[in-house]
Amino acid sequence: MTLSIIPKFVTNANSLIGTKRVSSQYIAGAIPWYWNPFAATLRIVPQYQFIESQTVTLAYGFAKNFSIVLSAGVVEKHSHLMTFDGASGVTPRSMSFPGTDSLEDMTASVVWRAYQDPINRIKVNLGMSFPTASTYNQGGAVSRTDGTYNIGRAFYGMQSGSGTFDVVPGVLYAGAIAPWSWGVSYRARLPLAVNNEGYMWGHYQEANIWAGYSWIPGLTTTVRANFNIQSPIDGKDYWMSGKLQSANPNYYGGKKIEMYGGIDIDGKLFGAPGYSVGLEGGLPVYQNLDGPQLARAWQAALAMRWKLGEHGPAVAAARVGALKRPLVAAAAPGAKWSGLYLGVNGGYTSAGDTQTTFTYGGAGGFAALAAAGALAPNVDLDSRGFIGGIQIGYTLDTSDKTLAGVEADLQGLTVGNSTVGAWSGSGADSTFLQAQRNQHNFGTVRARFGYLVTPTILAYGTGGLAFGEAVLNPTYFSPLRSPVLNFGVGNNGLVGYVDMRLGWAAGAGLEWMLSPSWSVKTEYLRYDLGTANTANIGPLYYADKAGLSSGAWKAPFNGNVLRAGLNYHL
Repeated sequence: MTLSIIPKFVTNANSLIGTKRVSSQYIAGAIPWYWNPFAATLRIVPQYQFIESQTVTLAYGFAKNFSIVLSAGVVEKHSHLMTFDGASGVTPRSMSFPGTDSLEDMTASVVWRAYQDPINRIKVNLGMSFPTASTYNQGGAVSRTDGTYNIGRAFYGMQSGSGTFDVVPGVLYAGAIAPWSWGVSYRARLPLAVNNEGYMWGHYQEANIWAGYSWIPGLTTTVRANFNIQSPIDGKDYWMSGKLQSANPNYYGGKKIEMYGGIDIDGKLFGAPGYSVGLEGGLPVYQNLDGPQLARAWQAALAMRWKLGEHGPAVAAARVGALKRPLVAAAAPGAKWSGLYLGVNGGYTSAGDTQTTFTYGGAGGFAALAAAGALAPNVDLDSRGFIGGIQIGYTLDTSDKTLAGVEADLQGLTVGNSTVGAWSGSGADSTFLQAQRNQHNFGTVRARFGYLVTPTILAYGTGGLAFGEAVLNPTYFSPLRSPVLNFGVGNNGLVGYVDMRLGWAAGAGLEWMLSPSWSVKTEYLRYDLGTANTANIGPLYYADKAGLSSGAWKAPFNGNVLRAGLNYHL
């Protein structure tokens, strides 16, 4: 019997039509309302959605080649919605932040181990999903075009379940020749009929291919590619009549290819056989969506497992062997550096390139304000502050004096001077411009190459992949213009750029082995996530009597990190 607890986190941001990213202004100005496509356009556009779920699964083997798997859980969903002013036009008016929470749909499956030999195994599963989650959640207060608020049924993507009985088939092949493992799988979720609200989700199918490498028994890293496809919603819920893309059943489904990396740690490494922890996260590399709809930004999940029956003689023997091996290796000079380590770090970060650039085009509006000196072309954002997080790595001896390894870290940032706002101009040109550039998280996956200056002091260089969230959020307010220029006032308007970016990081450091288990380090990193540009999701448009104008903002996301860390070597 295996009990698993699986927290999962998903972020969706930026709207796509097919593979093309489109701006909120384009959606509000050009996409018709589902319920009256000849008379109105959409007036509410989702900016961001965050989903967090906690699922519990119980797998029980009731025969030699058969087991049953039950799952249940809870899910919370949160959205940021931008409401545009009036019955038409592309001037944002306000933001609202609805949310829902409920049980998840419960599933039950039977798994048949159809074949197994010392290398290969094949499993076939067939199950059913039961409609235990809600399909009629109220989403909370949503701002309307006239400034009032409305509370109604949350749109399809904010509901917690499907409301239908679904067949859940799947097949899996996996193989292993130590230290390598690999596999492919297919699974689907196929609704049988419409739910009580009058619709059913489209058929969902996915294929996975993965590979793993066990650095030591009980420590495996993995890479996985996922391809999934889902058809649009069939039918409609007449209570979901809002003027937003998420209330259109045709704007769901599409194709995605996503790449994931993970690590699995067996508890026997820590003297806890039967327990294990897995962590996996990833990003989409291709999305072709039936839109406009919010695209997937990133996804991460943690699996904490407890398996009964892992305390027998075979496991005990494996644990003794794992303990003996480091004792033999410890007799060799420098061997204390080899192996897995975990740690924490903290330090200081500062922006590399501080100047950000605004560009304006067209006639009137933005262009007229820029010509009058009311809109600055450049804004200096000297972001700096605290950075802290965790790291995990693995080191190998390549000779008596040299080491090589890999390290991954995940950081949180609190930076100052990331927002600058000021009034410029006078009279009808008097304008408030605020530039906000934020990074909430940052991480790297890097190779490390080191030289032992002494048996206990390591000098190393490091470099590899960097990733992090990038946020550009401009605010414009010019109250004496007609119509009033009002984008993102009060820091509530996500009218800019929100995305997870990839780049590089490189640096150097010194690490001192205090004892066979503990070391401290100091490290410098330079990172670069490239330049984010709001024009990449479509310019921000503003029209007045003089004509239609556009605005765009680009800013670099790079910087310097100086930090100290503490590592525990397993």
